Amino acid sequence: MKIGIIVRKLNMRGGIQRQALSLAFELKRLGEEVKIYTFSYNNSFPELGEELDVFSLPQSEHLATGGNFGIFKEDRMAKALARHIDPDLDILNPHDNIAHHVTHYFKKNIKNIPSVWQMNEFPTMRWPLELLGWDEDPSFHNIPRKSILARKLSIKIKTAYENKFIKKQNGITVFDSFHRDMLKKYSGRDAVIVQSGVDHERFPFINREAPSPREELRILSAGNLISYRRFEDIISALPALLASGLNPFLTILGDTSPDLKYLAKLKELAQKLGVEKRVSFYGDYGYEIWHEHLVKSHIFIFPHLQSQSLTAYESILAGLPTIVAAMPGTYETLRHCEVAYIVKPKSPMEISAGIKEIASNPELYQKLSKEGSDFIRENFSWERYGREMLEVFKRHYKK
Repeated sequence: MKIGIIVRKLNMRGGIQRQALSLAFELKRLGEEVKIYTFSYNNSFPELGEELDVFSLPQSEHLATGGNFGIFKEDRMAKALARHIDPDLDILNPHDNIAHHVTHYFKKNIKNIPSVWQMNEFPTMRWPLELLGWDEDPSFHNIPRKSILARKLSIKIKTAYENKFIKKQNGITVFDSFHRDMLKKYSGRDAVIVQSGVDHERFPFINREAPSPREELRILSAGNLISYRRFEDIISALPALLASGLNPFLTILGDTSPDLKYLAKLKELAQKLGVEKRVSFYGDYGYEIWHEHLVKSHIFIFPHLQSQSLTAYESILAGLPTIVAAMPGTYETLRHCEVAYIVKPKSPMEISAGIKEIASNPELYQKLSKEGSDFIRENFSWERYGREMLEVFKRHYKK
């Protein structure tokens, strides 16, 4: 089968990019022919190799996509990219937002072949409309302030626009029931749940011990700096850890450029709490740095208000006890105090309590480390993701 994978951007490191590229490698391993199409490309995952056939939209066809009308300019770029897609492909597999616009235009203007959309997030909203604004703290981000009513109206209009593209997809895959239900509610479409993967070879289990009481407690988190990451919850937990006699140091891995206001606010918060010397922002990172920190850290924290996270799965797979905010997606697949330590979202108090319990209880520390790693190893892999996605492709190709 000749499969075209479409990703909005492949010039940065992120879960969407790793997912699409890992799927491409797995499909090739299974004997399928794969070509990737994207707006922008550089080899941000050199550890995955250079063996993929990637087409990037020529720079002359790029448009500035900032501002309120950026989505419409990206839509024009989607039309342009569609014109470059090989008409001999058997099936298309767009990943996440905008990519499904590309397949719509290809099907409409070039050739009507099946398209299976991998929806990571609903295009116009992170949460159902009744939870609009729940994940935001205006003092920490650059999102323009509008009334909830105006924002709901705007989202409804954008959703009606997006549904034109969603309804043209032959099939849709999601990671969890939360997004399956959102898709059904706002677009009237059904979806198949296919769990994402993780690389077993690159993240082997690492034997580790719980930190001693006065030892430096190395806490790790990761993600490009965007306000929904909620790194402030970890920083806010540090004073309570100090008061309990622990010696915490937090390292945050991730590109700091996406939201410089957020970075400044995090530094300001750390200084206000008197923990600025205990918080470090590493910046953008590659596999080697990620692996190095997985080895030397004691606890990983995923406080983000988002669904799936490859970093959480990778940390657990490597045997690093992991604290996860109880959000849809990742949270649906993990068991409290068996695979990960689950806390309420936006709760520095629960994060500090979780860190204290894990750090002071060697038995729990080892349980999370070993049983968590075993669980991820048994239930998540790129091989499994590739096989299940290929089965979905075949069902729609036969139609």
